[in-house]
Amino acid sequence: MSTFVQFPDESEDQRLLLKSVLISENHLASSSIKTAAWAAALACRDWDVVKQVQFIVGDLSPEAKREIQYAISRMSVTNPYFFSRQFVDVHAGGNLESLKFRSFADIAVENEVDYHYACIAVSMINGGYACFKSHTMSLKTLGQSDAAIDQAMRITAAVMAARQVHFNNQVLFQG
Repeated sequence: MSTFVQFPDESEDQRLLLKSVLISENHLASSSIKTAAWAAALACRDWDVVKQVQFIVGDLSPEAKREIQYAISRMSVTNPYFFSRQFVDVHAGGNLESLKFRSFADIAVENEVDYHYACIAVSMINGGYACFKSHTMSLKTLGQSDAAIDQAMRITAAVMAARQVHFNNQVLFQG
């Protein structure tokens, strides 16, 4: 049975950050907050972190689930692929077509802004910095403010911190 992440006194700053970026701040639209938080939690691959996010921001609509699934699935390929290409000089591939990706229009994403927020959350967790930069630039092109993008980045950092706190609790106090 899943439980919520317990934040000990030593992790109070992390709890306050998670609460602030998910509840108190409003640089992002509520759908973007929910999307970034869910994408980050799913990318963390920790049920208790997912349950914590679900408790705070609520469930996803079927459309949001579909778009987050696309973002996570695509980033699971592009993050390691484009990350590795930064370190070798290979004169083949290097584009989405070589990965057999359908075009963005073909996958018919309904909320492009939320899709890109999901992609930056997953890319931060995966270390896919080329993808992170690309999706951040897409958000700027779509009119998203630096404050909104920063809030999404802090959401991801706070979710990652919750995962770390949960792991620490399991190892230090339950093992």
